[in-house]
Amino acid sequence: MVTFRRGPSQVKLLVVGLIILTVLGVLCASLLREAAMAGRTATADARPSLAPPRPALTPPEEAYAHALWAIHGDIKSAAFTLTFSGLRYKLKELQVRAFETGVQAASKSFSDAEERVRALAPPASLTQVHTQYLDAVHLFQRSAAEMLKVTEDGRDDHLLVAQPLSQEASEKLLRVGNMIWPGEYLPN
Repeated sequence: MVTFRRGPSQVKLLVVGLIILTVLGVLCASLLREAAMAGRTATADARPSLAPPRPALTPPEEAYAHALWAIHGDIKSAAFTLTFSGLRYKLKELQVRAFETGVQAASKSFSDAEERVRALAPPASLTQVHTQYLDAVHLFQRSAAEMLKVTEDGRDDHLLVAQPLSQEASEKLLRVGNMIWPGEYLPN
């Protein structure tokens, strides 16, 4: 029987050959992966974006948005006072006189804000925004007036009538905010 004995040079040759085959396998796999990624990127780049970027405000629009922003802070504060006065009253954390004081303060803030908003001269492109903002202020005013009826007759039903008015006003403010102050805040 003839036996072949492998020498150290044959083992080295076998190991080097396996290393070369492994490196070639890794190289082929990476080339295939890169080709697949390039195909996906080309497809993604060919797809149009879902929404075109929003154009920047013009200088007159920017001036109007800035002026309205100062008023907007007062409106948000008054809306907060109005909402939480109603909630605290309903939860029996406020007596009727404290409730009345809070709602009257919010109502006065809304009236003052309405005057300030009316004094602004919006550019033609923001006339609709201006009108929507005034509509929101009027809804808050109606809500406050309805809430004050609780102090006249003691019926909590007025709070149920006032709530949808405040809700609609808040939604209008969000829509206006998305138009001229995108990303201002979103409710949780």
